[in-house]
Amino acid sequence: MLLFDESTLKSAISVTLMLLLMGSATQSHAELPANTWSLLKADPFGARRGSAIRYAPNRKAFFLWGFMNDDPDLLQEQPLMRIPEYDVVAFDPDVGEWQSQLPFEWRELWSQRLPLSYVPRTYSGITTGSERTVLRSPTLEKEGAPRPDLNIVFDQATFHPPTGSLVYFTGGLTAAYDPERHRWSDLNPRQSPPPVVGGSLAYDPVNDEIVLFGGGHVAEQALDGHAVGFTGTWAYRHRENVWQPVRTSSQPPPRMNTRLVCDTRHQVLVLFGGDSQSHYLNDTWLYDLKRREWRPSRAEGAPAARAGHFTVYDPKTGWVFVGGGYNTKDLEDMWAYDVGSDRWLPVKGKVPTGFYLSADLATDKGLIVLVTNTQKPGDTTTCNILYPVRKTYGYRIVPAEIEQASGTLSKLQTIAKWQEAPIESDAVRRSRAQVQRQRLADLTVNQWVHLAEPGRAAPTRTWGSATFDTDRGWILYWGGGHCGYEGNDVDAYDVQDHTWKRLDAEPEYPERTWNHGVRLAGVTFKGGPWTDHGRRIYAYDPVSRRMIMVRTVRLTTGYEPGWLKAFPSTLTSDYQAKVDALVNPPSSYVKYVTWSFDPDRGSWELLGAAPAGLDTVFSTPKGVMAVNVDWPSRLNDAGYLLPWKPSDPAEDKALYLWRSDRKDWERLTEGPLSPQNLYEQTSLAYDPKRDLVYLHGAGERRDELWLADLQTRRWRKLEPQVAAPPNQPPQCGREAVLIPKEDVLLVYEMTNRHACGWTVWAYHIGANRWQELAPSAPSGSRLPERIGQNAAMVYDPTHDVVLLVVGERGDEGKASVFALRYQSSSHRRGQ
Repeated sequence: MLLFDESTLKSAISVTLMLLLMGSATQSHAELPANTWSLLKADPFGARRGSAIRYAPNRKAFFLWGFMNDDPDLLQEQPLMRIPEYDVVAFDPDVGEWQSQLPFEWRELWSQRLPLSYVPRTYSGITTGSERTVLRSPTLEKEGAPRPDLNIVFDQATFHPPTGSLVYFTGGLTAAYDPERHRWSDLNPRQSPPPVVGGSLAYDPVNDEIVLFGGGHVAEQALDGHAVGFTGTWAYRHRENVWQPVRTSSQPPPRMNTRLVCDTRHQVLVLFGGDSQSHYLNDTWLYDLKRREWRPSRAEGAPAARAGHFTVYDPKTGWVFVGGGYNTKDLEDMWAYDVGSDRWLPVKGKVPTGFYLSADLATDKGLIVLVTNTQKPGDTTTCNILYPVRKTYGYRIVPAEIEQASGTLSKLQTIAKWQEAPIESDAVRRSRAQVQRQRLADLTVNQWVHLAEPGRAAPTRTWGSATFDTDRGWILYWGGGHCGYEGNDVDAYDVQDHTWKRLDAEPEYPERTWNHGVRLAGVTFKGGPWTDHGRRIYAYDPVSRRMIMVRTVRLTTGYEPGWLKAFPSTLTSDYQAKVDALVNPPSSYVKYVTWSFDPDRGSWELLGAAPAGLDTVFSTPKGVMAVNVDWPSRLNDAGYLLPWKPSDPAEDKALYLWRSDRKDWERLTEGPLSPQNLYEQTSLAYDPKRDLVYLHGAGERRDELWLADLQTRRWRKLEPQVAAPPNQPPQCGREAVLIPKEDVLLVYEMTNRHACGWTVWAYHIGANRWQELAPSAPSGSRLPERIGQNAAMVYDPTHDVVLLVVGERGDEGKASVFALRYQSSSHRRGQ
């Protein structure tokens, strides 16, 4: 079925004939099959994850700039790295090759050996794109060819016709690239938007402005005072060199990874779909350039919800073409949106798929060029998104031959990122709870028992700790990222009902470009914390009946929202400021903040500041307590441990109490003596009988045991005996519980002395003695093997059991719960 009326058809035929008469200049692309995707070029490297291509009419070529990595096995841990082609490359469809756009003054030298490229602070080659981008000169001796740090730009790039330049907004930098002179310039506007990433730029020819919408990874303040991770609509006025917010009566809901394009015929910007962090969207919005107002489309249906799709406007057909992308799967469909009739039409054309794709249209050629990035052949890694292979495709629009596809319109509805749990009957739940009661009552002393087949499973929270909600009888479990689960929701294991509950109905996840990523800046759209390795950064507070978490908020250098200025801030470590002078100024920094999570409402709230370095918390009947372990300060920027020796200057390590009535932290310890060389494995537990806090994990081996006396407000190092073998105290493993009636502190240790890679130790408080408890299980059962960091240990006082939450089957597996009823040998003899 053809999609044009007779008058449109005649116009399209004349345009097609004109193109054919242009001769050899358009020969190569004109020979492509009509309205079909064709592979133009396949390169083993050159993919630019999260970066857009844009067509420059004055050069008749497509330009690509952005972060890249051609070797997924190479951990790009330095801010200067070598890449296989220059930062800026261009694709002329008539040539059919991507060509480095070397600055003219450096062409001779750099054609022999490319210079190193600057990258904002990275961890294993992953950068968020909202870390500060700086326009740098290639050497200190010679100015001449400034170029920005490579960064993720998404669709925050557009061609600016009045200046013939490509304009980029990334990492807080507004920069222009002149494709004819091969030259960058920092526009340095008087005012800038928050340094969002994942948004889109489009040129407004009516007002000669560049419009920005979408994106996130910032920390703005909503009208109600709460934190949000997005901004509104902004416009850049080149003549005044200033960004200004556009005040509109309505705004589209926040989103990432979708493109804004200009329909010049109807003088509107068109926006479709995107990633709302909790859902994929399929709504269509129009921004009226004359009125500077947003309005939603009234079309009865739309393509299926998605993000990461391409969007281009074709002035010959008057249509906005959309295709590909992903929701819960990669998509290959293609659509056309007609603003005049406000309707969507399916179009024939199987869109190429890839981890990330971007496209633009050469209006003078009627050609869409699309690039993807994919894995190398044979690459089977699951924790790697730095796919290097770049494939370039072309789609030649021939209006007279465009045909309608068989696709059907979807309702205007979102697609949730999470999986709904099946609804079970009350009878099933009661039966399971009865079995659980009996199983807990019959536990064999000092043997781990697998609490198998829960009503609902929960994902592994990588490097995840846990905390026990003594009011509701739940294990609260949060965390993930970096090769594991990425939702920022909290799972709760109901011990009595033997099932995991999802406490947040709409968890938020990072956009797919950070699948398994790290260093996510700002807050989520709804103002919650981004997921991260759980560690000991959260604990249950029986005073407020909420979970309290100390979690830093990473911000772009130069971006400090007014409402956060009073919060303490720091680099990840002093090492980065003193040693790593390659990135100066540092591209990001962190603010220390205190969060709460309400298990009943399933909602996050940013409560206020936290002392700098505070990051290891635990529960007590008095409230949540914490120590400024400040474990990131023990690392260099590549994530490796810095050396420590006892003669190093002492650091002030203090114990704090969260005062929920005042919403601040009260310091509990003073004095010159405190435990040293603490790290993320440091464990803490409260002794209600003596009003003491035990800290395990200080010293050169991180095996020292300290206590904080809350009456004297002083730290004191203990010298416990160690039962042989192994004649050495355990090294800290982050997890610890105190069992008051046994007068015992249990700690978890990762060790090579056992085939399973872990063990549990008991510190007998009265005897001041360590004793190892070899892992044991009932006959015919099994213990988890090689759980490493994916282990969390809590104590349930109601059922008198120690519960071990284990992430099994790797980082992407499900969590399992094991139960242990501990009794000391002296206790058993007493019975």
